[in-house]
Amino acid sequence: MTIILSTVALLIFILTLFIYLILSEESRSSETNDIFNSHNEIILRNRNNYSIHHIYIDIGCFNGETIEHFIHFIPNSTFYDIITFEPDPINYQLCKQRLKEKKYMNINIIILQKIVWIRDEQIYFQTEQGRLSRINMNANALNSNSKKLDAIDFSSWLVRLVKSKNTKVHIKISMPGAELFLLEKMINDDTLRLVDRYEIEWTDRENLRTRPIRLYIQLMLDTNGFDCLYYTSLDDTRKIFQLNKTFENVTKHHDWRTMSEFDTYAHYVQRPDVDHV
Repeated sequence: MTIILSTVALLIFILTLFIYLILSEESRSSETNDIFNSHNEIILRNRNNYSIHHIYIDIGCFNGETIEHFIHFIPNSTFYDIITFEPDPINYQLCKQRLKEKKYMNINIIILQKIVWIRDEQIYFQTEQGRLSRINMNANALNSNSKKLDAIDFSSWLVRLVKSKNTKVHIKISMPGAELFLLEKMINDDTLRLVDRYEIEWTDRENLRTRPIRLYIQLMLDTNGFDCLYYTSLDDTRKIFQLNKTFENVTKHHDWRTMSEFDTYAHYVQRPDVDHV
């Protein structure tokens, strides 16, 4: 009789443990969705009042691979709060699926299915184009893949997010054809210096109409205390990641004219003597 009771108790324990693990996994998976508190603020697990709080923001993460690269290459990336924006419905699901893998269970990753923009509004977005999905800047040329999606005033959102001078923010910007609007708004709002590091994909380089504003923004980055250290290509970064090597092995270029316009990132870092806003 004692043996039977012990066996039953063991089975109950195993079943309870199994259910707990399943629920824990589901709970962790839900953390890759939008997470807000009662004040509609994003919950940042790693924020505290005693040490540096690190945040990585990936604007336009496509299928999540650039977040994988960040986690792999950046020391202590597990202590970051990672927030990513991906409005394209297909890309959003790809990103969500990729970042649900068990190896990312202990990292706070929040995926927001919203467009980063200069106002809180709904705007047309060209979807189903993979990495080339983008804001439709020509409302008179809508196509079947253009959908009206929710956009946020990123500059205002960032002010609400960064609540302490102990916060260090690293932002990657990949929003084809719209990065100039975003950065110009951040310059005008004086929020550019809330960020310590930028990785910017400058697009439409040969566009004569947008070149003056791009040159102005690049000048203002320097004026606001940012140095452009080098340029990297996503393709090379991907290869180094797949070889399980460090970021030191990624080729750093110093003349972007020799590089492709697509998937090339300019790396900016704020100079140490610059005060945050």
